[in-house]
Amino acid sequence: MITRQKKFLIVLSIIISAVIMVMGAELVTRSNQSYEDHQSKLVVNHSTIPVLFIHGWAGGLHSELPLAKKAIKVGVAQKGMIIYVGPSDQIKMTGHLPSHPKKSPEVLIKFPNAYIGEFKEATELHKILVLLKRNYHVNQYNAIGHSMGAYALVAQSEQYGHSSQIPLVNKLVLIAGPFDGILNRHKWDQPTNGKLSRLWDDYRGQNRLLSDGQTKIKHPEYQVLMKNRRHFPRQAKILNIFGRINSNAESDGTVSVPSVLSLGSILKNQVDSYKVRGFSGQLAKHTYLEPKNTRVQRTIMKFLWNKY
Repeated sequence: MITRQKKFLIVLSIIISAVIMVMGAELVTRSNQSYEDHQSKLVVNHSTIPVLFIHGWAGGLHSELPLAKKAIKVGVAQKGMIIYVGPSDQIKMTGHLPSHPKKSPEVLIKFPNAYIGEFKEATELHKILVLLKRNYHVNQYNAIGHSMGAYALVAQSEQYGHSSQIPLVNKLVLIAGPFDGILNRHKWDQPTNGKLSRLWDDYRGQNRLLSDGQTKIKHPEYQVLMKNRRHFPRQAKILNIFGRINSNAESDGTVSVPSVLSLGSILKNQVDSYKVRGFSGQLAKHTYLEPKNTRVQRTIMKFLWNKY
């Protein structure tokens, strides 16, 4: 015979078991929902905006490919196009841009003989952007520019940034841009005559930043950007990167730190976001910053894709 107390205990155990099962199911549901929410946020934060690679003096695909391949390998970008600008300014495009990309399509740009200079690069870059919008319906773009390629991105945006013929600039990564001159070190591939030779107008230890962020010496290249700064698209976000070949150096061996940082006095108050990152050591050498410096590469991917 079951006593009243035993009946009570049986009923109580059944109730407790039911409550535990309900709570467990709720926890699983919440856990799954939390995971789905997390995945949803990852999708939202995962940019599919095309990213352009623009090299500088003596650069080319060899300087762009290491970072481009790494971005594909870690899963934030996909193959897109390679664009060749010919010696007579003809533009040849290979590859394609998908209509509905799942990741950022890469657009690698190769200028003729790599020695056309930053202002000519800006002109050719504008033509390419017109084609990308007209033929491939690209409405926004991110870009990574090294050295003169960084200067070209800024100059192009100041001159044509509000044109309805080109996509809107979203994020720019500017690596070792010579915004106020290049160090004149009489290197073998440095022009000695003509207009381009005038770009090597900076000297070691000659220039410095003043308290207002401007440079003590304002070379013509800086003055051009300063004059046109108010035309720069305000929605842009900028990451400006400089290098020091050692902790005490004031240059990456080619472009001085003041030259790179002079961009702050030009654009810091003109854009939505302006960040600066500096790196030192042998891999902070001018030609190594983009293709060989893994810290620089991680910083770039974090800025463009929130990867790290």
